[in-house]
Amino acid sequence: MFKQKSFWIVLTAIVLLGAGGYYYYTTQMAPAEAAESQESTMQTAVSRQGELVVFASGAGQVVPSSEIGLGFDESGTLIELNVIEGGQVAAGDILARLQTKESKESIQASITDAELAVVKAEQALDDLYSNAEIERTNALAGVNQYSGEVRDAQYALDNYIMPTFLQGLDTVEAMDLMREQLDEAVVAFEPYKYLSSNNSTRQDRLVDLNEAQANYNAAVQRLEYEYALEVAEANLDKARQEYEKYKDGPAPDEIELAEAELANVQAKLDLARDTQAVLELTAPSGGTVLEVNASVGEQIGTEPIVTIADLEQPTLEVYLDETDLDKISVGYEADVVFDALPDNTYHGQVISVSPGLEDVSGVQAVKALVQLDGEALDGSVYFPVGLNASVDIIAGRVEDAVLVPVEALRELGPGEYAVFVVEDGEPRMHVVQVGLMDVTSAEIISGLEAGEVISTGIVQTQ
Repeated sequence: MFKQKSFWIVLTAIVLLGAGGYYYYTTQMAPAEAAESQESTMQTAVSRQGELVVFASGAGQVVPSSEIGLGFDESGTLIELNVIEGGQVAAGDILARLQTKESKESIQASITDAELAVVKAEQALDDLYSNAEIERTNALAGVNQYSGEVRDAQYALDNYIMPTFLQGLDTVEAMDLMREQLDEAVVAFEPYKYLSSNNSTRQDRLVDLNEAQANYNAAVQRLEYEYALEVAEANLDKARQEYEKYKDGPAPDEIELAEAELANVQAKLDLARDTQAVLELTAPSGGTVLEVNASVGEQIGTEPIVTIADLEQPTLEVYLDETDLDKISVGYEADVVFDALPDNTYHGQVISVSPGLEDVSGVQAVKALVQLDGEALDGSVYFPVGLNASVDIIAGRVEDAVLVPVEALRELGPGEYAVFVVEDGEPRMHVVQVGLMDVTSAEIISGLEAGEVISTGIVQTQ
């Protein structure tokens, strides 16, 4: 009985001690540990003075700065070739000669024919001027003649006394009516034509016939007067037109036609004189022969047979990823390292940027041309077409600039930044002006000095 009582006393004491320990831990120890675990550590960096370069990298290949394909204007046989691939030529050098289908004899015959055609065309033009006076005189005579005929025809018509039976009728209508009446009178007289002149019926029919004939003659006379007047007036109009045409010299349209013909035959003469049995192909400018596409004795057409390029100023065709579009523009500097010359860095400048993206193996790329600086080239190194290189396009470069890690920047607004400078152990905000920036560093133009300690962020310890 006593043992059981002691057991419960001990158990009760243990429970009370446990409860007291839990209370102390939850009210004293746990908050302290939590506070200690939540303490944060401020990360810092020191602003430094140095160089910052923003660039985009790409692959390049040497290409000619300019090239031209040269060929003959006519087809024929290549009889002379004075260049080889890789050779140098100067402006005016004879590159090749071509035997055309023409001979000296055929060329001379063409010149003679063309000269004769020019003489004839010149004579035809001169004749226009010399004949113009004759044509004008003839036209004036025609005006005089037909003016008289119009006057006479008008007088005859005006003095023609129109019978009453024709009045109110059209000229042709009157003639047709009188002809119809005459035919009827002829038919009526026909049965009595061979009877005695003493036959009264015959005499009456004859009178009708004579009257119908007289009426028809009167209608015809009227028609003749009107016709004569119309013909005379038409002839007078034509004579006046001829006179107007030639009164100031040859007719303008005839002169224009004759001058065009003269120009045409003169052009043919010039072409005949320019025709050569042997043509020469000359270099319009100096350069390096890139390609020769013909051999002596070969029949060739008008396609280019020699390609000349300017390799004096090495130029590279460069491709960059489209994401670097903002890092390239005409005038930007470029650093070039050729695969075959890895120990040397050459400098150049972007001279053009393609307005459209190029598809390179299924990837969109920016295409540009970079020209090496001539002053840096001493002529001892040969840069053949197709030579590969790695190219860095310099979008920006500063030296002796105050630089900070990009993590130190705090963006206040579009284009506005600040940094926290640690002063007496406490971070204080300084508004700064930022210049160039890449993925790791930023240039501070104002608001911060080199050597100052800045906060780059807060790292929480667990």
